[in-house]
Amino acid sequence: MKIRVFITCFLFFSFVLGFSPAFAIDDENKIPPAQDDFRIIKKENIINKKNNWLKFGEILKDDVVTLDETIDGDSIEGVRYDDDDELDFKLFAEKTFADKKAIKFERGFVNEISGELRFQGVASFDDVGRSRRSATYPFDINAVIQSKFGDNKYRFFTEYAFARDVSDLSNEFFGKFSNLYVERYINQNNKIRIGVSRSPIGLEGSMSSFSLPFANRAQISREFGDAISTGVSLIGYHKGFEYNLGGYSSTRFTQGFKDGAEFIGRIGYAPFYNQEGSYFRDLKFYIGSDVGHRHENYGVYSAAMLYEYKKFIMNFEYAYADGSNGDYFDPRKRQGFFTTIGWNFTPKLQLLFRYDYFDRDMNLSNAVNHEYTLGLNYFIFKQRLKFALNYVFSDDELTGKKSNGIYFLTQFFI
Repeated sequence: MKIRVFITCFLFFSFVLGFSPAFAIDDENKIPPAQDDFRIIKKENIINKKNNWLKFGEILKDDVVTLDETIDGDSIEGVRYDDDDELDFKLFAEKTFADKKAIKFERGFVNEISGELRFQGVASFDDVGRSRRSATYPFDINAVIQSKFGDNKYRFFTEYAFARDVSDLSNEFFGKFSNLYVERYINQNNKIRIGVSRSPIGLEGSMSSFSLPFANRAQISREFGDAISTGVSLIGYHKGFEYNLGGYSSTRFTQGFKDGAEFIGRIGYAPFYNQEGSYFRDLKFYIGSDVGHRHENYGVYSAAMLYEYKKFIMNFEYAYADGSNGDYFDPRKRQGFFTTIGWNFTPKLQLLFRYDYFDRDMNLSNAVNHEYTLGLNYFIFKQRLKFALNYVFSDDELTGKKSNGIYFLTQFFI
């Protein structure tokens, strides 16, 4: 109840204190791509001389969509659009999907308030033999509200998943929050986050479902890292290093602090980050860990690699778990890895292939499941308006079953 009252009061005073509103379409998309250390969403200081107040541009370095992008807490920016005055539909589509809508305040404590609805639907058709066929259409509808205040040194962000099934949780209302946090920017490269957010366990495990390269996460990502946690973290980058380090409650989905505590850390390094023109400039290595207590002690340890060169993209990640705590606790020793290779034919059209290996119980023989996924992504306005087609072949050594699946994904933000 206290948290609900706090949120209500916060939103009320945000409007009251941020007087003299100026309603406008956000023009941050027009900011040229930043030339910085990493191909990730950055914060860049830009002086608005007309209004003499500071704002942060959140943009992507390149036009193409890469394998390590995330929109967990940030809207995809840097969407490029070719103006055509003769095609009104294209103009309508740009204003509806590509542009981020915001209310900006010229004076006052609150600098900006923005919001959007995010939709993702996946039509799936699975065939595991003559005895079992299925067709489903699961979907997500998430509401996002963001507020920047205190000369843009602070940011409040919340994302509510209306369609999430939380019938097994004791507090269903708070169980639907994917994000509910406040950030404080220490400087241009570092920030502290306090509240509820996706756990940074592994590469795909830490990514929002709205930014995944495929319709489904890799097996180690959905088993070890698909989790929502409450805690405090330090996020930043410096001279080739990027890091996300924090302490959290091991109780998932905003259900309290009753189970224990955990530490989650991920560190990445790009050894050739400052060598312009190098074949390996966008080569990155990561290590990560998730250790804590929930019912009993657990530990997940991972290592990963990302590589990009012109139109070619690839990644590899391995994880070992001596007990794990994704969205639920599992005491078994398990391990797995996946690798993805892809080619960007254009900034809008992307072809991907992934091999995915997962040993669901290392104490059993032949408990391995293999998945082979072929994916085609079409980005009209990056992740803000996207269509995808996936084919998945699964070979389960434990059950001896082989299955085929086709997934068609539709995604848009408005």
